[in-house]
Amino acid sequence: MNEENNASSVASAKEENTTEIENLKLEIENLRKQSDEYLNGWKRAKADYLNLKKEMEAQNNEIKAWMSKVFILPLLGIMDSFDKAFGSIPENIMKENWVEGIGGIRKQFEDFLAAQGIETVKAAGEKFDPLEHEAVESVEGGEAGTIAEELQKGYSIKGEILRPAKVKVYK
Repeated sequence: MNEENNASSVASAKEENTTEIENLKLEIENLRKQSDEYLNGWKRAKADYLNLKKEMEAQNNEIKAWMSKVFILPLLGIMDSFDKAFGSIPENIMKENWVEGIGGIRKQFEDFLAAQGIETVKAAGEKFDPLEHEAVESVEGGEAGTIAEELQKGYSIKGEILRPAKVKVYK
C-alpha cells in the first residue's frame, strides 16, 4: 500500500507540475501578447512624434520665409534708392571719398541681402518671363519677347520671386 500511495503521490505531483507548467506557459503567452501590444503602441507613438516633428519644422520654415519677406520687401526700396543715386552721380566725381564711402555702404547692403538668400532677377537681354518680370512698356527695335531694358531690379529668395523686375520688352 505504501508503494501505491507513493505512486499516487508521484502521479499527483506530475499532474500538478503539468498543470503548473501549462499555467506558466499561458502566463508567458499572455505576457508576450502584452509586451507586443506595448511595443506596437510605442512604435505608433514614435511614428506620430516623428511626423509631428517634421510638420513643426515645415511650419517653422514657412514662418521664417514669411518673416523674411515681410522684413526684406521694404529694404528693397532702399536698394532701389542706392541704384538711382549711383546712376545719377557724374563720372568725374565717382572716385571721391564720400562717393566711395556710400558705395561701401551699398556693398554692405548687397552682402546682407545675399546672406539672407536674396538674389537679383536677371532681366536685360533675357527672354521675358511673366513669372519673373513685369512688362511696363513695349518698344521697337529688337527680337520680340526679349527684354530691352530693366527699369527696376527684381529679387527672389530661394527661387521664389519677392518682386518681379520692371522691364521694357521688344515688340
